Amino acid sequence: MFGSLRSKFQTVQEGISASIRGLSTPEHPKSKKSTNVRNVNYDAGADVLHHFQLQWNELHELAEENAGKAQEADVLISSIYEKLQHEWNNVTCLNNTLAYIPKINNAIQDLMDQIGNLQEMFEEVEGALYRLEDLNEMLDLQSRQLDHRFQLALYKEKKLIELNNFKTKLANEHTERLSQHELNQQKKLKERRETFEEAFKEDLEEYKTTGSIPKLPVSAKGPSLDEIVLDIDSKIFDEFLDN
Repeated sequence: MFGSLRSKFQTVQEGISASIRGLSTPEHPKSKKSTNVRNVNYDAGADVLHHFQLQWNELHELAEENAGKAQEADVLISSIYEKLQHEWNNVTCLNNTLAYIPKINNAIQDLMDQIGNLQEMFEEVEGALYRLEDLNEMLDLQSRQLDHRFQLALYKEKKLIELNNFKTKLANEHTERLSQHELNQQKKLKERRETFEEAFKEDLEEYKTTGSIPKLPVSAKGPSLDEIVLDIDSKIFDEFLDN
C-alpha cells in the first residue's frame, strides 16, 4: 500500500516539475517583443518548485513516518494477536479441562474406593503377617525343642556308650583283679602248705628220733596249730603210723 502511494507521489512530483520547467522557460518569439518587462517575476517558477519540493519532502517524511508507525502498529497488532491467540488457547484448554472435571471427580471417587479396598486388604495382610510371625516363632520354638531333644538324645546315647564302656572297663579290671587276687591267694596258700609240710616233716623226724613233738612258741599274730589245716593226703600219715 505504501509503495503504491510512493509511486503516485513520484508521478505527481515529476508532472509538477515538468510543468514548472515549462513555465520557467517561456518561449520568446522573435516577432513579438515584451512590452511590459517590469511586471514579469522570473523567480516564480523556482518558488513554486521549491514550494512543491518542500511539500513533497514533507509528504515523503510523513509517508516514511507513517510507514514506521504502520510497522510498529503491525508488530503491536501481531503481538496482541499472539497474546489473544495464547489467551484463547488457554481459555480453550481451560474449557476442555473444566469439561473433564466430572470425569476427574468420578475417577477420584473410584480411586478413593480403591484406596479404601486397598486399606482393608492391607489390614488383612497385616493381620496375616502377624499370624505368620506367630506361626514362624512357634515353628522356630518347636524346631529348637526338637534340636534340643535330638542333642539330648545324642548326649544320652553318648553317655550310655561311655557308661557301658566304663562298666566294661571296670568289669575287665575287676575280673583281672579277681584273677590276680586268686593267683596271689593260691600262691600264698601254696607257700604256706610247703612251709607246713616242711615243718611237719621236721616234727615227724624229731618224733621218730625222740618220741615227742617239740612245742613251738605260739605267736600272737599267727594262727594256732589247731587252727592250721594241712592240705595233705591223710593216707600217708596213716601208713606212717602203721609202720
